[in-house]
Amino acid sequence: MKLQFFHVHDLCRFIDVLLKVKPSQRIFNVGNKEGVSIRKWIELCYAVVGKQATFVEIHQDIEQRNYFSFYEYEYCLDVSLQYELMGDVKSLEQGLEEAYAWYIHNKDKVNRKPLIEYIDNTLC
Repeated sequence: MKLQFFHVHDLCRFIDVLLKVKPSQRIFNVGNKEGVSIRKWIELCYAVVGKQATFVEIHQDIEQRNYFSFYEYEYCLDVSLQYELMGDVKSLEQGLEEAYAWYIHNKDKVNRKPLIEYIDNTLC
């Protein structure tokens, strides 16, 4: 399963482009051209914080969404019209690095959920 990401900064930039260009088309798919596997996304998230991910397979009788927030389906949006109007977007790696840097300085603004406790109490 692959995911497409789009940084909120790029979304704001795209809205600015739409306001300036005023295209006749009113609906656009937005996102990065390339999807990334969930495993690769997790590896990138860990790399940003200087760690290496450890993967644990879960059994079929355990609901995947208890541990991972995405449903098991894949969409690949055609974002070619977005790229015609705005040619570049932040890479996933850059977006993750910026998001983590923001988080380090704003932990008090984040409503954290005890996911690790939940996993430890449910799996162990």
